[in-house]
Amino acid sequence: MGISLIPALFLARHSRNLNGAERGLILGRQKLHLKGRKMEQFIRRAGRLGHSLAIDRIVQKDGFTESLLAALGYPVIEAMDFTDKEGAAHIHDLNTPLPEALKGQFDLVIDGGTTEHVFHIGQALDTCHELLRPGGLFMSYVSADGWFGHGFFQTGPDVPWRYWHHARGYEMLEVTLVCRTAPFDLIAVEDPTGKPRGGERALAGPHMILTAARKPLVAPPYALPIQSHYV
Repeated sequence: MGISLIPALFLARHSRNLNGAERGLILGRQKLHLKGRKMEQFIRRAGRLGHSLAIDRIVQKDGFTESLLAALGYPVIEAMDFTDKEGAAHIHDLNTPLPEALKGQFDLVIDGGTTEHVFHIGQALDTCHELLRPGGLFMSYVSADGWFGHGFFQTGPDVPWRYWHHARGYEMLEVTLVCRTAPFDLIAVEDPTGKPRGGERALAGPHMILTAARKPLVAPPYALPIQSHYV
């Protein structure tokens, strides 16, 4: 797992939505996958978003990304992983329910390409929801179409819209697709509810789906989401 050009720009865009977040959590410590021309492109485009960055502020010796996140204005980010191999602060298997002590403890939760590798993906999404305080920010960049075999799952439009928005009541700040070969072209993903065949579309090559969503201050009644085809 790591932060490449597409996720880095996504994080830069949404630093404005942190709303004074004091405690953040990321699923798995993320490696920095920005070098050479990609790093130059990121710094230049982040500058257009109001971030004044320098390579020595972003790159850290161990290859991880806490410095990058801090440079973008994010709070101290704690990592959660199912192993302590990479120094995560919280050891927890996302296939299993979240311990009570961690519920509602974070203003920000980032899924940096983790949930697609968790067999019980619904439990993993519930955990992300439970980790957040009311009003907290959820951010996700995971594989969409074109990555056969990359993980257990590839995420479609019903996950952000039917789960986060309709079932959990989140305000959707961004739902976009980005092709790995066209990292600056954002394809808006509209709510598929009520559309023929839901949100189906044909894509060529590996894409990522990016989601930024705000947890409601008051949770609506919850019912398991129904895929948009069948609403």
